[in-house]
Amino acid sequence: MMFRRTLLSSAAALVLLACLPARAAGFDWNGVWAGKNPKNGRVTIITIREGRVISWSSDGEAAPIASASVTPEAVRIVHAEGAQVTMTPNRDGTATYLWKGRSGSAKHRLSRQPG
Repeated sequence: MMFRRTLLSSAAALVLLACLPARAAGFDWNGVWAGKNPKNGRVTIITIREGRVISWSSDGEAAPIASASVTPEAVRIVHAEGAQVTMTPNRDGTATYLWKGRSGSAKHRLSRQPG
């Protein structure tokens, strides 16, 4: 009986995990993404067009981009001074923004802006 429950639980988990990449595969990153970090009040704006990062700003200042990539699963940006940003999609259509630099890290939510 215990083996049967474990087998059923494992099968259910595999079905759920198989659905997750399909959700990300359909995620559309194109648009203007913005959000305010609740801890430091900084406003982040990232513009993505035709699958490319066009601009990234923090508190109205353009952030120099060394490299960037856009995949259905994540957006990755490397700042010219080495900080790294990763955006990942959330089920509600927002994105989690994770910034990692020499002085620490920050995490908050970005929303696609209308228009």
